[in-house]
Amino acid sequence: MEAIIRRNNFKLLSKTPTPNNPPQLCNCPRKEECPLPGQCLKASIIYKASVKTSNDEISYIGASEGQFKQRYHNHTKSFRCRKYEKDSELSKHIWMLKDKGISYEIKWSVAACAAPYSSGSKKCDICLTEKLLIATSDPKSILNSRSEIISKCRHVNKFTLKQFKT
Repeated sequence: MEAIIRRNNFKLLSKTPTPNNPPQLCNCPRKEECPLPGQCLKASIIYKASVKTSNDEISYIGASEGQFKQRYHNHTKSFRCRKYEKDSELSKHIWMLKDKGISYEIKWSVAACAAPYSSGSKKCDICLTEKLLIATSDPKSILNSRSEIISKCRHVNKFTLKQFKT
């Protein structure tokens, strides 16, 4: 039993980022297809998706508290399945382009990194930074609606008492 515990502890501790063992930022099998080149496993980021068509380019700003790759998969799911069309302004725009038969290309990038919500500070830098980037963007070239600026932080919910069930 001691050997099993020692092996498990070693496995857990070896995954801890150290100067000799940096955190893994990408696990894509084909690095050239990574949505965020070499950074798809980054967490607590504000990302930008630029949708380019033959005659214009429009952007969408989003936030991901967890790893970006999970959020990216949710976006691509909403591009493939019509029932998720209304999940985000980005998916609504993509479906509008598909319905009109317009070809498009999406380029993903990291707009900013921020700290997630902590119950001690009572603020969420992820949401605040996302709102700042939306507010300072050109309204004609962004998909996000201005009403997102006054929305409540969704990251605070995991710290509420209703999350703890007995």
